[in-house]
Amino acid sequence: MDKKYSAGRKARYSLIVILIICLIQAKALGQEVEENEIDLEKIVVTSRGAGLGLGQVSENVEIIGQKEIKQLPVRDLGQALDYIPGVYVDPGPGFDHPSSISIQGSDSRQVRVMIDGIPLNTQASGQVNPSKFPIENAARIETIKGAASSIWGSSLGGVINIITKDTGTTLIPKGNISGSYAGYRTQKQNGELSGKVAGLGYYLFASHMESGGKGARDDVSEKKAFGKLSYDLKELGKIAGSFGFSQGDVNSGELPDGTWEATPYRCQYGKLGWSNNFEGVDLNIDLKNSRQDIVTKDFDNISTDVPWQIIRSKDVLYQVSIVSAAHPRGKDLLIVGMDSDWDILKSTYLTKAKSLNLQAPFTNYTLKLDPWHLNFGLRYDRNSEFSEDLSPSFGCVYHFNGLPATFVRANVSHAFNAPPLLWKYYDESLSGLAVNPDLKPERAWVYELGIESQPLSKLWLKLSLYRADVSDAISSTTNDQGQWIKKNFEKFRRQGIEAQLKLQLLRGLSFFSTAAFNDVENRLTREIVKDTDSPRQSFDLGFEYKHKIGLSLYLDGRYNYWNRTYDIFQPNDKKFVFDFKASQKIKNFTCFMNVYNLFNSGYWADYYFPTPRRYFEGGVTIEW
Repeated sequence: MDKKYSAGRKARYSLIVILIICLIQAKALGQEVEENEIDLEKIVVTSRGAGLGLGQVSENVEIIGQKEIKQLPVRDLGQALDYIPGVYVDPGPGFDHPSSISIQGSDSRQVRVMIDGIPLNTQASGQVNPSKFPIENAARIETIKGAASSIWGSSLGGVINIITKDTGTTLIPKGNISGSYAGYRTQKQNGELSGKVAGLGYYLFASHMESGGKGARDDVSEKKAFGKLSYDLKELGKIAGSFGFSQGDVNSGELPDGTWEATPYRCQYGKLGWSNNFEGVDLNIDLKNSRQDIVTKDFDNISTDVPWQIIRSKDVLYQVSIVSAAHPRGKDLLIVGMDSDWDILKSTYLTKAKSLNLQAPFTNYTLKLDPWHLNFGLRYDRNSEFSEDLSPSFGCVYHFNGLPATFVRANVSHAFNAPPLLWKYYDESLSGLAVNPDLKPERAWVYELGIESQPLSKLWLKLSLYRADVSDAISSTTNDQGQWIKKNFEKFRRQGIEAQLKLQLLRGLSFFSTAAFNDVENRLTREIVKDTDSPRQSFDLGFEYKHKIGLSLYLDGRYNYWNRTYDIFQPNDKKFVFDFKASQKIKNFTCFMNVYNLFNSGYWADYYFPTPRRYFEGGVTIEW
C-alpha cells in the first residue's frame, strides 16, 4: 500500500476518533458553555477612530479576540490573518514566509495594516509582510472589509488594525512564558509581563523563533519585542506610550533558476499619546513613528555566500494624529480629526532620497434613530506627490424588531488610493524596470450590502456583497521594449459575495463555514484580471470544541483558487488544506499540539513554492 495514502487514511481515522470522543464527552458531562450569540455591543475602535458598538457599524467588520487567537494553530500574525474570513495571505518563497495580504480581491498595497493605529505600509512596495510582527501581544484584531477612506484614506481594499494588550493593573506582576518545537527544526520561545508600580502601568513582550526550513538556504531567525507604558495624570488626562521592534534573517531557499535570496530586515514602530475629556468631549493626540529597513541579497547558486547584488530600502514615517469624539444628544457620535504624515524613502533604486507629506482632515457622524443607525463621513486628502481628493461616505444599519439579533447594513463610499512613492521615481538604469512618472492614484466608488442574523439561538448567519468601480486602476504590463511597467487602466471592477455560517451542534461543539467569490474585471476589455493577490474562489470550514475541564480542539480547512496564469505558476490549488490544534489547560499550565496540513495535501499556488507537507508542533505555556 502507498505510504502517503496510508498516512493520510490514519490521519482521517484519528480525526474521526477525536470528534467522536468530543461528542460523547459533551453529551455525557452536559457542561455549561456560552451560547453562540451575536454581541452587538462589542466595541469597534477602528471603524471610526473611537468606540462604537458592532451593531451600529455600517461597514463589513470582523473582530477576532484574544481567546479566539489562542485557539488558532499559528505562530505569527501572517498565519493568524489567514483565518479571518475574506482576508487572504499569499505565501511567499521559502518555508513559512507569508508575503502579502488581500481583502476581497484587492491588491495587497490597497490594504492598510496598522498596530494600535500606527501605519505599517511602506513607500517602497505599498504592502506589509505580516510575519514580521508578533501575534501573542494582540488583544484583538479588527478588520474593515472594503474602503474606509473617510477615516483612514488609501485603504481601497480594507483596514487591518492589531490592537495590543493593555498595561497591567496589579502591583504583583502577571505574565507567562511559552516554548514550542515543530517540524523543519523550528522552535519558538516567548514571554509576557504586566503590572503597575506607583501609578505606572506596564506591559512587556519578547519572542525568539528559529526554523531550519524545508531545504538548504531556507532558514529563518527572528527576534521580536514590544513594550507599553501608561500613566494617569488625574484631571490632566492620561499619557501612554508603546514601542515595538522586530529583526530577522529570512532566506528564500533554492529558487527555480538555482539562485537564492537573503532578506534581512529590521522594523521599529511606536507612538506617544495623550488623552483627556473636556466636558464630554474626548481628545486624543498621538505622535507616531515607524522605520523599516529591508535588504535583499541575491546569490548566484545555493553553495555561495557572496551576493552578486544587494538592494536596500529604508522607509521612515512620522505622523501626528488628532482625534476628538463627542456624543450629541447623548447617544450619537461625532468624530473630527486630522492626520499629518511625513514619509521619507531611501532605496538602491533611487538616485537620492524622496519624501512626501500628507494632510488629511476628516469628520464622521453617526446618528441613532432606532431602529436606524445612519453614518455620514468626509475626508480630504492632500498628498504632495499624488494630488488631492475628497472622499465622502454614507452608511446605514437597520435592526429588525421582530427578528432576534438581525440587521441589514449598507455602505457607499468614495475611495482614494495612492501608489507607493518608489513606483513613481525609481531609476530605470538601477532597477531595469520602466518608470512611469505620470502614474496617477486610483479612485473608486465602493458599494456594500450585508445582513447578519441569529434566527435560532444556535445558528448565526452573515451574507455580504460588494462592488468597487476603480478608475485609473494600477496594474503591471509590458511596454514596447518588453520591460515591466506600472500603468493606469481606465477602469477595473472588483465585485463578489461572501457567506458565513456558525452552528452549535452540541454544548461546546460548533461547526463554522465560509464561502467567497471575488471577481476582478478590466471593464475596457471585459477580461478577467489574473495573477492578483486574492483568490477567485475560497471556502473555509471546520469545527471548534471547548470543554469546561480546559480541553480545546480546533479544526480548520481552507480552499483557495488563486486564478493564476497556468503556464507561469502551474498552480495546484483547488483543494482543502486542514490545520488542527488541541490544547489542555490544567491550572497554570497549558499544553498544546498543532498539526499543519493535517491530511498531507500536495498544495501550491506557485509550482516552485509548495505548502509544506504535514508536520507537528508541540509546546507548553506557564502562567502566573
